[in-house]
Amino acid sequence: MSTSLSARQRGRRIVIFGVVGIGIALIAFSSSFGRATPTGSYRPDLPPAALSTGCWPLPSGVRFDFAYQVRVDGDIGDAGQERRRLVMQFDLIDVATAHDRVTRAFIAAGFDQGSVGSGEALAFHKPGVGQVAVKLSALPGTTGDSIVRGTIVLDLPSTRVQSNDPVCSQPFATKRFPPGNPT
Repeated sequence: MSTSLSARQRGRRIVIFGVVGIGIALIAFSSSFGRATPTGSYRPDLPPAALSTGCWPLPSGVRFDFAYQVRVDGDIGDAGQERRRLVMQFDLIDVATAHDRVTRAFIAAGFDQGSVGSGEALAFHKPGVGQVAVKLSALPGTTGDSIVRGTIVLDLPSTRVQSNDPVCSQPFATKRFPPGNPT
């Protein structure tokens, strides 16, 4: 009887060691069994820059040579009298520099500078395009180490979408949000 007990004990020990061995092997090789491979790229793809999509570009030839981001782009006004309102923020330059660079961009694109209103307002005109008004303002509380320094509001002639690209129907890419959207 003592022989059979020791055989049972040996059998249990073999089973226990076998289960423990399989458990250790599973733990050791678990990283290769269906786990995600860390890539370090956990950020979602960002939508393209609004003016780079070709959906609603600036008037032909107008290119800004400073860092900016489009906040909102859309048509305002009554049917048949719509105007395009494009709100941008400029980075790393002051209002005077932004004023000069916006002026140069429109002049280089063939616009004539119109009468300048009060403050930081600009006016431009080009045959075939029409009147463009630009208002620039500094963001309050910015300092020399602030990235975003001011706002540009462009009042442009309204245009239809210029591309059939599917991105043109994505509000976060075009910055053309549906009415009532809290932007």
